[in-house]
Amino acid sequence: MITFQDTKSAFRVGLYATAASFLLATPAFGQDTASESEAASDNTIIVTAQKREQDVQDVPISMAVLSGETLSDMGVQDFTELDQYVPNFYVQATPGNNAFYIRGIGSTPGNLAFEQTVGLFVDGIYGGHARQFQAPFLDVERVEVLRGPQGALVGKNTSAGAISVISAKPTDYFTASLEASHEFELGGTRIAGMVSGPISDVVSARIAAQYEDTDGFIENVMLGGFEPKRKSFFARGSLLIDSGGPADLLIRVEGGSVDLTGTATEGLATPSDPDLKRATSGFPGFVDKDFDDTNTFNASATANFEIGEHVLTSITGFSSYDFEKRLDSDFGPAPLFGSLFAEDFSQFSQEIRLASPAGKRLEYILGAYAHINDYDLRGQTAIAFGPFNGSSERVFRQENTAISAFGSMTFHMTDALRLIGSLRYTYDRKTAEQERTNTGTVIPSWLDTPLSGRRVEREWDPSVAIQYDVTPDIMAYISYGQGSKAGGFIGAQSTTTPAQFEILPESAETYEAGLKAAVLDRSLRFNVAVYRTTFKDLQVSSFDAITNSFITSNAGKARSQGVEGDFTFDILTGVSLTGSVAYLDAKYLDFPGASCSFTNPGCVPANNNAAGSRLPRAPKWSGTFGLNVEQPITDSVNFIAGGTMSFRSFSFLEESFNPAAGQEAYQKIDLRAGVQSSDKRWELAVIGKNITNEITASHAFNTPLSPGLIGKYIQPPRTIAVQAKFKY
Repeated sequence: MITFQDTKSAFRVGLYATAASFLLATPAFGQDTASESEAASDNTIIVTAQKREQDVQDVPISMAVLSGETLSDMGVQDFTELDQYVPNFYVQATPGNNAFYIRGIGSTPGNLAFEQTVGLFVDGIYGGHARQFQAPFLDVERVEVLRGPQGALVGKNTSAGAISVISAKPTDYFTASLEASHEFELGGTRIAGMVSGPISDVVSARIAAQYEDTDGFIENVMLGGFEPKRKSFFARGSLLIDSGGPADLLIRVEGGSVDLTGTATEGLATPSDPDLKRATSGFPGFVDKDFDDTNTFNASATANFEIGEHVLTSITGFSSYDFEKRLDSDFGPAPLFGSLFAEDFSQFSQEIRLASPAGKRLEYILGAYAHINDYDLRGQTAIAFGPFNGSSERVFRQENTAISAFGSMTFHMTDALRLIGSLRYTYDRKTAEQERTNTGTVIPSWLDTPLSGRRVEREWDPSVAIQYDVTPDIMAYISYGQGSKAGGFIGAQSTTTPAQFEILPESAETYEAGLKAAVLDRSLRFNVAVYRTTFKDLQVSSFDAITNSFITSNAGKARSQGVEGDFTFDILTGVSLTGSVAYLDAKYLDFPGASCSFTNPGCVPANNNAAGSRLPRAPKWSGTFGLNVEQPITDSVNFIAGGTMSFRSFSFLEESFNPAAGQEAYQKIDLRAGVQSSDKRWELAVIGKNITNEITASHAFNTPLSPGLIGKYIQPPRTIAVQAKFKY
């Protein structure tokens, strides 16, 4: 329920300049604008990364843009599939929550109560918890992935980057679509539909919904069947009131549920490869097959008011979810551990900003943002092994109030040279308490001690950039920015001591230089960026084998640096080539108190320092290359085809740097082929994902009480689906 209370060698220029000469940073697939037909006329992609509609080639940020049509064509359903197409973007799917990483930095999911380091925004509404938006790509217009700190303009908790999802708006003409697909390899069906059009001269409405029922791909040899099975349903209604005058109002309401049965976790005796089988027996009286049920509700109201030449924008949002998850947490055949996690979250937010008219010598945006949220987390661990029998129950409650003011100014020094400065001030207050009840004679009584705390933080996040139009088609920029992520509290862990309960905030500062070009009558667009980011007090979770739990702490210092590049080349009408490559060098510079590494298992953590170690989940190389074809077969039918190859080099998947718990280098190939009507009213295609059947993992951890056994969260194997689309 909502309450209203209270530089040694900066950039390594020589190395990076050499790399930049052949690296071309992220793909911008397709047109992304409220008026796509208008943008398509000059091959322009419109984004709102800086709170204004801009050509992506004019934005001094390394970013990826993917249109809703592109996501639909590729069959991308959520962020776990999106990361294959965006270099330096990584999604860590786990038995708990998903976590986002950009340039090797993100919030590890060991502490469910933490907000993400990579900020998620859907239609301008901030989502600090991954479960707030369970259907992010439902009837979406575009997705923008912004790399590097975005604290000044984008908002809270964006010290590594931000993801912005923009839903499609109601139209002033009637249109409808229906999309259905069936997957043959694993079994599963998805249906999505949309209807949009005018209700009157002033009011337009849009309704979108999707249903999904898919089977799993890992066989449970003890309990039978395949895991994880997924059933979900989501719907969104949008209402646009726009008379063409000085004001408009857009209201969106969305809700839905996701029910998962089973977990994609496989226990592996090292060294061995996944065989897509798991042997779990559940925990008698507590859980049979693992399950995870989530319900979400989100609503927003966005209003624009013309005040002379200025535009005043108000975004009011409400976001809530609840979920319950139970699992056999020893991940083995004997009933040793069973775990429950349940969250209940609600948030009210308000943003207001004033934008000056574009095209003036001085442009500016001024605004303020505030949110208040309540968060309840309940955890329980059932224990039954040898003399150890008992239960640990935890109830964690937190209230958070955040208030910030921000501003950005662009000074056109000449027609070709621009200076941009931005600043955000944030006040963040959190109060939290945790109660623990432990039963069982072997559980220390001190673990029953209640925990509580209060944190107040004040952060300044500035940024500055210089842009120069080398030619009308080529823009270069240099930027500096700071970002921060608030501190917090360890939520609902059984072994947390009073000294471990609070975590400090983390901060980042980034230097970046880039070049963006659109040449050959904009048929060839390429971008390149080099960057260096230094993080202080990075918030890190790692598994502690002594207490069989995840311990979250602050690493002293980390650095992420590298090169990113992308290109899109329209070779001829109906044939285009895309590509993107990223080189990443991410390591700890100072991490006293780190968990013992695989090569030094007998260390004393208090005396251990992980300085020099590469960050987990940070592959040195990642990239994607694609070819898309649309050619007429007859006057009324077109042939359509596309192929994408994505690759990643080796990366560690957990904090002990165990190679057996890492992910080897791999390449994945997706293909799509079909036919469509020349007026694009219907389309029939076959989609093959991961057609070479690469079995990979996104997450790994040591398995409790089973030395040498590694738990890995497995990603889907090959899938083959038929897809049909109808538009009116």
